[in-house]
Amino acid sequence: MVDYEEIKKLVSFRLQAMPPHIKVSMGSGRDLSREELIEEVKNDTELGKLVVKMQIEYLKSMKTGF
Repeated sequence: MVDYEEIKKLVSFRLQAMPPHIKVSMGSGRDLSREELIEEVKNDTELGKLVVKMQIEYLKSMKTGF
């Protein structure tokens, strides 16, 4: 099984592939830049954990064909 740190690296790489000017609203009341999202993931914040979970679920759905 892949460990959580490896999953965080994968998510960070996926986020880095986003255009640098993209802003994402996660319901926190503010828009987050690509770099802010990456920092949230790296720092293991609640928001970062949510981003990781969302990415894992997305990748699982891609595997099964939605």
